[in-house]
Amino acid sequence: MTDRKASGAVGWTSIRNWDLWSLRPAALAYFLVVESAVAAAAIWLLTTLGTIQDADWLRFAAVMFAITVHLMVVWRAEESRRDESAGPHIDLTSVWTFAAAIALPGALAVLATIWMRILIQPIARRQPHRFMFSSASILGGTMLAWAVVHLSGVSLGSTGRVVPDLGLVLVLMTAAVVNWGAQGMNIAIALKIVTPHTRIQEFLGSRADNMLELSTLGAGVMLGMLMTTHWVGPLLLVFPVILVNSLLYHAAERRAHLERLLREQEQLHARLTEDAHTDYRTGLLNTNGLAEYANRLTERCRHDNKPVTVLAIDLDHFKRINDTWGHPAGNAVLAEVGRILREKLRPGDVAGRDGGEEFVVVLADTGLAQGTAIAERVREAIGEMSVVTTDKYRNTVTLRGRNLPSIGGDQDVGAISASIGVAVLPEHGDHLADAQHCADAALYTAKENGRNQVRVAAGEVRLLPAPRLDEPVDEAQAEVTRSA
Repeated sequence: MTDRKASGAVGWTSIRNWDLWSLRPAALAYFLVVESAVAAAAIWLLTTLGTIQDADWLRFAAVMFAITVHLMVVWRAEESRRDESAGPHIDLTSVWTFAAAIALPGALAVLATIWMRILIQPIARRQPHRFMFSSASILGGTMLAWAVVHLSGVSLGSTGRVVPDLGLVLVLMTAAVVNWGAQGMNIAIALKIVTPHTRIQEFLGSRADNMLELSTLGAGVMLGMLMTTHWVGPLLLVFPVILVNSLLYHAAERRAHLERLLREQEQLHARLTEDAHTDYRTGLLNTNGLAEYANRLTERCRHDNKPVTVLAIDLDHFKRINDTWGHPAGNAVLAEVGRILREKLRPGDVAGRDGGEEFVVVLADTGLAQGTAIAERVREAIGEMSVVTTDKYRNTVTLRGRNLPSIGGDQDVGAISASIGVAVLPEHGDHLADAQHCADAALYTAKENGRNQVRVAAGEVRLLPAPRLDEPVDEAQAEVTRSA
């Protein structure tokens, strides 16, 4: 039985949240028309209960027993399969309902289908209005199949003649297609009305789902033919159907397990890829990541005839910070510089740590003037850092940027600052390596002329601000607030 369960694709996700009072008027009208038509046909068939023979009641009892045993045994497995399925859910109950449509009078086929739906409601756990519409679709498909078989006038027993027997095969195949198509198309039309933005193909299920449903109907045909000769047919088939249901459950479990493993592997691969390109101290790109992403950005800008600015950044006297306060303090400074670069740069820019206290920034679609202004903002932010960390003796210290005002009456000697060299493509070369070389040369010029400044490659000097003349050469550059 194709029970259209909502989950997975766009259309099914929308239907999962069906609310009776939020449905469009066209959808409500369609539901009422279908349910009313099915109810009227079912009531008409039920009026014929008084004409049913004893042999039919015996077959009916066997079908009801088989349905009950089947659904009670596979209860938990069906719950799990429904939770894992995406889109239509095939629950194998078509074996019983389609066999009933073939071998039983219409009234008994209606009762068997209603009993099956009553038993399956606790498994499906759906809202009443959704369950009623699905039940109407399934019951309507069963009654249509019954009408095709019993109104065709063909004999359900073997005649020994080729043409009538082949005619019976054709009628049964037609009934199976009508049963399958009526249910699927009815649900698909309803979902299309509720979610008109989705394609109707999304509601018809996958090829594997529909092949399983047709196979289930085929088993229902064989059971129905068996029931016409002996009432014990359902009792013989109930345990094979339970076994198939169990195999489907274990296959679904295995598939879900493999899908989880695949997702975990993809997530692990993504993390490993990220780790391979990321500097763990600063959160910026490492040398490998910088080379890959910066070259990619440079090639894209060159293809679009757009400039690229490269910044070479070096922290001034960083070795003295490590020697004076210890490596934990130096690592804290590096981490704070990484945060500043991520904060000051645009999403499309590339920033990485190029070893030690050196950083490289590649600015996409950025000319010399704008790149120099960005470099100055970065230099100012580094010079205004205040990093709370611990020294080599595990005492709490605060390292301050050299641009911050002095504390108390101490001489204004800053601990943290940066020198920056700026180069731009294509003015300073054709490739990223050319611009990096020129930016490094400008960086060395900034170092030689007092540090804590921005310099542009090719001898063009931008002192922002002018180098400090009171910077000591042989003493540690630190402004420290120490607490025990």
